[in-house]
Amino acid sequence: MVSQLVAVPPPDTPVYRVARGADPFAPPPWEYADDDGTFGNRSDDPGALVGIPESERFRTIYCATQRAAAFGETIARMRPSLELIAQLADVDDVVDDEPLVETLRGVVDPEDPRRGLVPSDWRLRRRVGVTYLDPSLRFVDLAAPQTMTHLRTALAKRAAELGIDDIDLSTITSRQRRFTQDCARYIYEQVDEAGNPLYAGIRYPSRLNPDWECWAIFDTRMVHHPCPTETIHPDDTGLVEAAELLGLTIESVRKGDFLRP
Repeated sequence: MVSQLVAVPPPDTPVYRVARGADPFAPPPWEYADDDGTFGNRSDDPGALVGIPESERFRTIYCATQRAAAFGETIARMRPSLELIAQLADVDDVVDDEPLVETLRGVVDPEDPRRGLVPSDWRLRRRVGVTYLDPSLRFVDLAAPQTMTHLRTALAKRAAELGIDDIDLSTITSRQRRFTQDCARYIYEQVDEAGNPLYAGIRYPSRLNPDWECWAIFDTRMVHHPCPTETIHPDDTGLVEAAELLGLTIESVRKGDFLRP
């Protein structure tokens, strides 16, 4: 018997999203897509690569069950690169190295360049969206063993083309996003006997913290009940928790004022 995709309901608690604009849950405009037709994210639609027209492709709304997860998935890119950390290890006194300090200004903590910086303008240009996903929706649990067993058969050819020798938890949480995008397209195309779509999106664990639960929602299938959007303050509990886990410093609006969780 062929293993089936495992479907789960959304949480009965709110989910969170950090994004620009008045409506954090609005899909990104197509004009912002990369040359490959995706937005460079884990569960974007790769359909453009095989000639699927824009009108038949989906955009993905990324949310998280935990407020900190919504922040963490967004600010993780602000961590110093491994190359920079290695370079800093060879510098005796970074603060006294004026050329290096100037290069890193606004990118890292001015007092500890091994910590990345969440700039104040990043906060001011974004809001937190809070919403309840409709309980009728169903999501494929990408981390479920049965789901991965199903995908090992269904997408074996594609995995081999990408040089992937197995499909397991490390595959779906790795930085190899072309395959997870193919998974998203495959899940999107699943229908019942009447031709109705089966799934509204995907549930998956964060690669940053296995305790963070993330949701990739197909934009045209997102049924939800939004709450008022929220501004992002420097001491936002979710932002502070994520910054502490990721080793980031939060810049306040006031120049020279920093929060180091």
